Amino acid sequence: MNKFLSSMTSVCFGAGLLLQGCVTVSENPSVEDGGNPAVTTGANTSGAYYGTGPNNSRPAPQTRPVDLTNVTGAKLTSEKYSVRGNKDYVVLGQKYKVWRDVDSYYEEGTASWYGPGFHGQNTSNGEPYNMNGYTAAHKNLPLPSFLKVTNLENGKAVIVRVNDRGPFHGNRILDLSKGAASKIGVIGPGTARVSVELIKTVPNDEQTSMNLLNGYKPYIQIFSTMDYNKAENIKNSLAKETGKPVFIQNYQQAYRIKVGPLKQEEAASTLSKIKQCGYSGAFFTAD
Repeated sequence: MNKFLSSMTSVCFGAGLLLQGCVTVSENPSVEDGGNPAVTTGANTSGAYYGTGPNNSRPAPQTRPVDLTNVTGAKLTSEKYSVRGNKDYVVLGQKYKVWRDVDSYYEEGTASWYGPGFHGQNTSNGEPYNMNGYTAAHKNLPLPSFLKVTNLENGKAVIVRVNDRGPFHGNRILDLSKGAASKIGVIGPGTARVSVELIKTVPNDEQTSMNLLNGYKPYIQIFSTMDYNKAENIKNSLAKETGKPVFIQNYQQAYRIKVGPLKQEEAASTLSKIKQCGYSGAFFTAD
């Protein structure tokens, strides 16, 4: 559904409510009987705000391991963050920060759900939304991320994969797919008080690089040919011309000549030099 990119005027949250603007939620954690922080209003002693939404720049930490005993839902994978949907962004004049290096996150608040109106539309990381799957939209978590979501009103829990942005209605912290909402009893009432716990599946030092998450693509594709000897000649020639690493990538019986990886500060000048050598169709690529 890609709420803020594909439809800025009418956005469905939970039981079909229209977008009413974004509300800043200033929250900080306190520790209660479970050992995890509960959400209250205000800034912490360092002045940083916790929670989701505009200006809430830091996630509240978890204080205990996530208990996944008998909890089902989305399949946990070791996929890295998408190169789409992970830039800081603005919706209706409000700035939102993406927690790209988050290690730990716990929050309690209101969750809603969204369904048929967005089924099949692209989510913020570019994949089609499946309302019957176990997914969720979150304002700040990197895409994709995994969460354990517990309905605090009935104790039911589900694992969800965060692949979209939102909700931008009131102070809601999470928008669940219809499948996830159904599993924990949110469909009928439309909203529920929930706790969310981050399930970390890939260490930060193995994640997609910050350059890629910020939209920078460190390789240049120069040419593609079915003739390996031609590819080899182009590679050797451009290696001398640019002084940069040039390699041949075998792709579906074709040979792609590429340069990289390049540092961001040298990328534009390298592309310009390649085009001056006669390869006007050269372009940046992520790999």
